[in-house]
Amino acid sequence: MALLFVVIVSGAKEAVEDLKRHSFDGITNRTTAHIVHVTDLANDDEEEEEIGNVEIRDQKWEDVKVGQIILVFDGEEVPADCICLHTAVDNTCYVKTANLDGETNLKIKSAMRGVELTKEEADDQERHIELGDFSSRHGHAIKSSTERTKTMRDKDQMKQHAHKLVQIQGQIHCEQPSADLHNFKGYVTIAHNPWVCDSMGQGEPGDSPRASEYPLNMGEMLLRGTTLMNSGYAFGLVVYTGKETRIFKNNSKTPMKSGSMEYFLNIQIVVLAIVQMLICIACAIGSYLWRERFGFDMPYLMYDSFVSVNYQNPVAYIVVYTLTFWILYSSMVPISLFVTLELVRFWQCICFINFDPELRVKEDPEDRSLWPKARNSNVNDDLARISYIFSDKTGTLTSNEMQLRLISVGLNQLGRESFKFEDMQPDDPPTHVASEFDQKLPDCFSQISSIDQLALIDYLKLGDPTIESKNSKGEALPMQVLRFFTCMTLCHSVLPESHSVLPEMENNKVIGYQGPSPDEVCIVNTMKQLGFVFKENKSNIMYIDILGRKCKFRVLNVLEFSSDRKRMSVVVQDQKKNIYLLCKGADTVMLPRTLYGANTTANSEEEVDKIIHDYSCKGLRCLMFGAKQLSFDEWKNWNQNFRLAANDIENREEAMSRCMDEIERNLHFVGITAVEDKLQEEVPESIEILRDAGIKVWVITGDKQETAINIGIACKLISDPEKLIVFNENCKKKLEEGINSQLDSLRKRKQSIAKSSPKEEELVIDGKTLSLVLSDQSLSRSFASLGALCDCVLVCRASPSQKAEIVTLMKEFEKNKMIESKIWGFKWTGWLQNLTDNKVLSIGDGANDVPMIQRADVGVGIVGKEGRQASNNSDFSIARFKFLVRLLLVHGQTTQYRNANLIKYSFYKNIAISAMFLYFQFDSGYSGQASVDSLTLNFYNTVFTAIPILIFALMDSPVENLETLAKNPRIYNTSTCLTVVTFWKGQIKAFVDAAICYYIPYNAAFTSGYRSLDGLWAVGRISYIALQGVVTLEVLCISRHVTTLFVAFVVYSWFIMFPFFYLFEASMQAFQVPDPQQVGVTTQTFASAAAWLQILVAIALSVGIRFTEKGLKVIFYPDDVMILSEREVSKVKADRIRRSQLN
Repeated sequence: MALLFVVIVSGAKEAVEDLKRHSFDGITNRTTAHIVHVTDLANDDEEEEEIGNVEIRDQKWEDVKVGQIILVFDGEEVPADCICLHTAVDNTCYVKTANLDGETNLKIKSAMRGVELTKEEADDQERHIELGDFSSRHGHAIKSSTERTKTMRDKDQMKQHAHKLVQIQGQIHCEQPSADLHNFKGYVTIAHNPWVCDSMGQGEPGDSPRASEYPLNMGEMLLRGTTLMNSGYAFGLVVYTGKETRIFKNNSKTPMKSGSMEYFLNIQIVVLAIVQMLICIACAIGSYLWRERFGFDMPYLMYDSFVSVNYQNPVAYIVVYTLTFWILYSSMVPISLFVTLELVRFWQCICFINFDPELRVKEDPEDRSLWPKARNSNVNDDLARISYIFSDKTGTLTSNEMQLRLISVGLNQLGRESFKFEDMQPDDPPTHVASEFDQKLPDCFSQISSIDQLALIDYLKLGDPTIESKNSKGEALPMQVLRFFTCMTLCHSVLPESHSVLPEMENNKVIGYQGPSPDEVCIVNTMKQLGFVFKENKSNIMYIDILGRKCKFRVLNVLEFSSDRKRMSVVVQDQKKNIYLLCKGADTVMLPRTLYGANTTANSEEEVDKIIHDYSCKGLRCLMFGAKQLSFDEWKNWNQNFRLAANDIENREEAMSRCMDEIERNLHFVGITAVEDKLQEEVPESIEILRDAGIKVWVITGDKQETAINIGIACKLISDPEKLIVFNENCKKKLEEGINSQLDSLRKRKQSIAKSSPKEEELVIDGKTLSLVLSDQSLSRSFASLGALCDCVLVCRASPSQKAEIVTLMKEFEKNKMIESKIWGFKWTGWLQNLTDNKVLSIGDGANDVPMIQRADVGVGIVGKEGRQASNNSDFSIARFKFLVRLLLVHGQTTQYRNANLIKYSFYKNIAISAMFLYFQFDSGYSGQASVDSLTLNFYNTVFTAIPILIFALMDSPVENLETLAKNPRIYNTSTCLTVVTFWKGQIKAFVDAAICYYIPYNAAFTSGYRSLDGLWAVGRISYIALQGVVTLEVLCISRHVTTLFVAFVVYSWFIMFPFFYLFEASMQAFQVPDPQQVGVTTQTFASAAAWLQILVAIALSVGIRFTEKGLKVIFYPDDVMILSEREVSKVKADRIRRSQLN
């Protein structure tokens, strides 16, 4: 029955979750999609719009098929992965990708080439490739808000677009369905486009069409789940539907993780099952021996009749009775514990973690997206067993709110450290902002402003070095400022918040930007404050204002940023057809690509590197800018190869990477930006608390070493920078010698200071050195040994893949260390112990942190500005790093305390009832007879003893004020509430209590006529009632904080048993299935004073032993939590006495 109950509850839980998923799926599948259909007959359906032989039908998402053309309106989600064919304005549209990556910034998408609906559109695209004159087409002013809005709402134009699109003939070749949200491989072959035949070189109408091929990439993909915004409408050609879409391919579940208590529970169940089997075999052998020695001498037992169960063959007899005793002792393993533990963990996640007001951002406590979320209840207990924390830096320790602090224009360092752009008012004039930032800039701006509008382009030679001679006395600085600031205004991938998005904008004034990179948004916003304003990117024309003078540049190519490239570039053409490559990126990739020496901006690489080093030492993130001019032929040849690489569907990434690497060389140094990423609030205090708790903190970042070290100092990760252990080696042999030397030295220091105050050891290693470490197994073990002895490790210049490898390295090291610490023959105990100790936690906020988060025992995601992928793939999600302290020290320790006692108590009560049956076998000839009927036994687990421990696991706490746990971090991970010793100590007590509750009624049984209490069911019932009283009061004994509600449930769970026995007998009479041996037993037992005396004596003796043991522990060997509880009580008493004296 207990097993059936477990199966029913688990099945019901799964069924409810499946129904919820099915309901959500149904809602999604029934969402309306607008599909373009070709028909020859008119349809009078009111829901359909007829357009000649083309109509737009409203159908369900589940009816969308590959190859169909769909129409998406503003505010609607895209129902399938499709290629953008046409949009309402400028063949570009904006989408919100929050459902995919959590980023709230809008992304720009463009229509694919080859399906232009007018010759003018095709001419625009061809000019983009052939470098024709772009002044005629784009010399007009930017569309006003009214004109743009009118175009977006033009339904007649929308119908014409649909009519034209269905007449274009072509074929799309695309890759197999993939989960990659950032890359798409494919190309389109246009066989015939009747609207732009001449422009596409397909001949005149009526001629045989000549197919044209165009590459496709993610910039032309509208993915399912994205929302169209501020674009009016867009047409798309469906290429993937259903489970083949990108969003479905990314819906992989977080890897299933089992908590340490679950491992412990499984191990103890196996051990207990072995013990149970041994007891069953021993009882079966005892039954056979008793039969042979005593049974045959008792003819009334009829052992001489060899019938079913009573086999003459010894082996058959023992096997059958082993099964009999296995059934009798089946309650020894608490099957219901799995359901109880699952319910308790679920409640702890939903109510205690998800709704903890202390884990909410105080600035916006009502924003539910920033509330904590526990996604994996299986690892709740591991929050109290963390030994290592592996943390990302940007967005995790820092706020990911970038602010430009200093710049280097060429080799001229500008800016005041005390100045903050965010303190300036939005309407402050650029000259005022510039003068506050650096006194040299107003003169530079004055000289730039004196340049005539027509002559400005001649000065904007972005790819030429601006060389300052010894006699120029700073005359070259204004030109350097002009070119560097213009580069920063052009080289990015951000979008302006235009008037079409924000109605409050007037006179085409840009008030902000959106983009995937906070660094880029910060830089472009700062340029806007300094008078270099990026206005709009319209049909690949970037409009900018340079101190009030309008300029425009055609964007020919965008070489996008990636974590592997660590840089991004744009190829632009000015109004005089000069072509420039503008590039920005990390110094590690930019320094080798830059020219130095005569006729360049920088004389040597060391000069530039020194500036970057100085900025990094101040904790600033540096970006280095470079540029060069390209001839038309040079660019055209390169662009042709680049287009061929883009069309290579099999090896597109590799081919495009080679092309980009080829052109991004021989750059002239332009300047450096130094951006500050502010630390989140209370990060230093949080790290200090975590280190006091004995947790080793590793910070893994991609920043430069100097930047990382200064951030480490700022957040109290590094205590003494002069004594850092630093590894920057390119030679494996020297690295191995250095690690072994430091390892030996550190071991000696640890031994010498073992009796004194410990000294903090901190280590720094860069990505290149780490690559050498990870490539050699022996070196990896040595480094892991060194890292384990350090209190803090800082890894800089690390790639995303290295983050996960570091986590794996330290997990394997701790496992091997645990195994090797055991003596021969007991190595397996080290493996078992590793399952429950030394847990690893990873925390990050970006998609590049997901492998690290999933590889750790506990993964925590920060809800940040880099999307929700880290949060969605984590076990726990929080909004700030500081909340990790409360999550571990408060929720972790409280959960461990509750669940540990739940597990021990559940085993205790089940073993106690089974042990009582075992003792009865000694006095019943090992007959396999139970002293309690099966229904009463089932109610013991499912009703009488289930509620008090459930209330305990939900309400009790180790200390009265949970903040005490956070204020005393040194007790973290020191609890012994659930170890092998404490677990089996409780189970031994179960055997003792069972013996007391059985043998007192058994030895007190007497014959007194009709009031006799010597029957099987009478003695069994007295023992049962006494045992349940002991088991129920045990919950009060283990509880630290007894409340009225808790006591009420404890009393209720015991007293409800008495009416149960009366109802049990009454039900047998009512259903006419009476048991003659049990009729009247309840009345007879409860009417006997001797029975009540036996019950009270058994309970008093058992509980008295328990209180004595607990009192001795509190007085002579209390644990840390007991001491904290006593301190709390003493403080309350002292306050009470103080108040009474004052009164």
